[in-house]
Amino acid sequence: MSFKNKSIVFVFSFCSFFSFAQDVHFSQYNETPQLLNPGATGVYSGYVRAIANYKNQWSAMGNAFNTVAASVDMPLFDKKEKNAHLGAGINFFSDKAGDSNFGLTQANLCLAAILPVSKESKFSMGLMVGGAQHKANIAGLYWGNQYDGQGFNTAMANNETTPTTSFFYLDLGAGLYYEHSNGKVKFARNEKRKVDIGVAYFHLNQPTQKYFSVTEKLYGKLVVNMNAHLDRPGTKVAFLPSLIYFQQGKASEITAGCAIRYRFKNETKITGLITESALGVGVYYRYKDAIIPSVFFTMSDFTFGVSYDVNISSYKETSKYNGGVEVSLKYHILKGALFKQKNMI
Repeated sequence: MSFKNKSIVFVFSFCSFFSFAQDVHFSQYNETPQLLNPGATGVYSGYVRAIANYKNQWSAMGNAFNTVAASVDMPLFDKKEKNAHLGAGINFFSDKAGDSNFGLTQANLCLAAILPVSKESKFSMGLMVGGAQHKANIAGLYWGNQYDGQGFNTAMANNETTPTTSFFYLDLGAGLYYEHSNGKVKFARNEKRKVDIGVAYFHLNQPTQKYFSVTEKLYGKLVVNMNAHLDRPGTKVAFLPSLIYFQQGKASEITAGCAIRYRFKNETKITGLITESALGVGVYYRYKDAIIPSVFFTMSDFTFGVSYDVNISSYKETSKYNGGVEVSLKYHILKGALFKQKNMI
């Protein structure tokens, strides 16, 4: 095997080890509730919630990371919202990078037991069961012995023994979630004050990862997150602070920030014929890595969000401060109008 071939294998092996250290995640982390905590499944004042996410990261590297995700969850058997009930959800994500589309595809089922402990608070405990597959397309790579003197000729045989390029594993996770809400809903406006706190642990079974000659257990991942929605009484303004912490192996990450949300129009509380619309603008900081300006717009049952990672790490000399663009689209049927609630129960 030539020096260049060995280099390619080394790079793949390094990427494999790097993958063991960190999972995929999004800058708009509040728009991926099941990926943060299975206990957040169905902890939602509505009938159904569906979210789609897309992120393109490190475009300065060329064909870098492209990540897509989708999730659906809903509360079950909660007509009165005062009794214990369940939350159920399903989510999917795919993360790929490089000419070989090296990456991970995973689908998960989540189930949460939700217990209201007062008129204002509820606890939940959730479990996640998923299946994941790592895969790469080696045919998309160029090898040293395919150089014909003028350039790389993919029609030439590479004479390489292609190793196993995919593997599947079972993945398990669990989480605890707490929500406190003591806001008031009035006919003219909302005065919502809600705080959520979650602690979750993923890869409980520490599945084995194997690529080329590299074999390693996947590190368990701890996720701690807090977020709030605080309406300013007597106004159409709300503050949405949030904080999240990841710990996986020797890698850790912390992101914090706040958005300001302004309601252009309140939902009618009796008929529900007029739905709420709002605009939010926020800035978040990922420690020693990125500044993340974000904008989101809500109209009726939809919320659209867009953010951009402005890279400020030591890699900025190469990235030219380019991190990645991210978009999200959420469909959420809320429990708002009295007539709507009566008709849908």
